Amino acid sequence: MNMRLRIPAEVVRAVADRWPGNAAEWVTSAERELSAICTRYHATPQAVMPARYGFVVASDTPTGPLIMRASPDPAGPQQAMVSQTLASLQIAPKVHEVASTTRGTWVIMDRVRPGDRVTDCRSGPDVSAALAAVLRPMVGQPAPCPMPSLADWIQGRLEDDELADLAPNRSVAPIHQRRNALAILKDLRAGGNDGLCHGDASSGNILVGGNGLMLIDPRGMSGEVEYDAAVAALKIAGQARPGDIAERLSRQIGVDAERTMAWVAVADAARV
Repeated sequence: MNMRLRIPAEVVRAVADRWPGNAAEWVTSAERELSAICTRYHATPQAVMPARYGFVVASDTPTGPLIMRASPDPAGPQQAMVSQTLASLQIAPKVHEVASTTRGTWVIMDRVRPGDRVTDCRSGPDVSAALAAVLRPMVGQPAPCPMPSLADWIQGRLEDDELADLAPNRSVAPIHQRRNALAILKDLRAGGNDGLCHGDASSGNILVGGNGLMLIDPRGMSGEVEYDAAVAALKIAGQARPGDIAERLSRQIGVDAERTMAWVAVADAARV
């Protein structure tokens, strides 16, 4: 390894805010562990990629480009299992290795090329069909193991009056919007069937590859594809109505459009 890459300051701050007891030791160990991983893969690190809570390094190796991702998230092992399951369905990059340490989880995977975000394509018919193609293989698939429920996580966000885990320029939804969403969520739970889902199908986690779209950075929870379609519709809407995108996506995927549109309302109130 001929260059020393460091975790960006903004990632260190975000990790310290979210997992204050773990941040300093994770930073030190992750930067040290990267060197050992690069040696093992005969890799030359090229760049640190944008991330909110992780140390993501693009590297070149004799067998092809890789992404080496370290995360301090306690849910890292579950996230890695979902990544491996999605890869087996050929809708996520191939996972070469998952390594758990005392401070976090490393996932070594193929790098998606060109790796542009799906928002570069925006919300026309072509990107809608491509999104449907990458979400459809999850329909009816079980979660890889018993996992935390996405619905429980959403409920916690809706009930939190001081929610801090928010995207830039977003604030907690008004109480009336969150109460309405909680009522919708109750109905969704009654008719739901937790299985394989991505859990965070935002635009930054859906990349354009040479053979179609690829999903990265799953949340590591059980849920349903209608939720993923709802989040994708919210995040790529642009000037279009998320409900219109959600309805079209549902038809193309072959899932319940009413459930997807209900998840749009819930996800928006939960500020996912």
